[in-house]
Amino acid sequence: MKEEFSGSELVARLGPHPATLWALDLASDAGLARWLVAACLLAARGDEKATGAALAALAARGLAGPQELAAAGPGSATEALRAAGYPKPEITAARLVRASTNLARLHHGSLSALAAGADGIEALATAIMALAPGIGAATASEFLRPLRERFSAARELPLAAPARSAALHVGLLREGEDEEGEPGALRAALQREQPPPALADVEAALGRLGRAACRRGATQRCPLGPRCPAREPR
Repeated sequence: MKEEFSGSELVARLGPHPATLWALDLASDAGLARWLVAACLLAARGDEKATGAALAALAARGLAGPQELAAAGPGSATEALRAAGYPKPEITAARLVRASTNLARLHHGSLSALAAGADGIEALATAIMALAPGIGAATASEFLRPLRERFSAARELPLAAPARSAALHVGLLREGEDEEGEPGALRAALQREQPPPALADVEAALGRLGRAACRRGATQRCPLGPRCPAREPR
């Protein structure tokens, strides 16, 4: 019989959203700004460990957020990223500084102001991508997924493919659910838990599971071990 997992159990086993891991308060403007920097780094590498090291290196040099990055310029950011072992530090530093400068110039340094001027998810994603060359749809989606509750325009953002694949495997979704648009079925499933876990934390845990195993068919590498629902019993 296929084993099912609760959202809370998956978060406990696989970890919460990266913003939680890095103590970024997404309810505050400062935390939101730092999450933009983190999302740019994370989307470029897809590696939470490398991104965490890069964020720590930036913070150690007083470059934790867009305001500081815009004031310091790309040279300081490049040095910090290189010290953290982040690949192609010059390119990434230039992108971060350009995005930070344009955020200040176009939106008074406020991501809330940027979101308030966007009518719908496409306009919101486009506004984020317009901050700097090299910020694409993957970065915009990475940034917006934990902000569905904060920005109404982000609510319709669908689950990432790895997260949805994992949700199907562990029984949080059924075939045909949450294929596009707002992940309402997953949200409803989590509301049945007491207390309900945060959607962003569960989505991040599912994404890790999906990238590690579900999307690859690599059941022997599944982080759930012998409890993997897709693993053939021996």
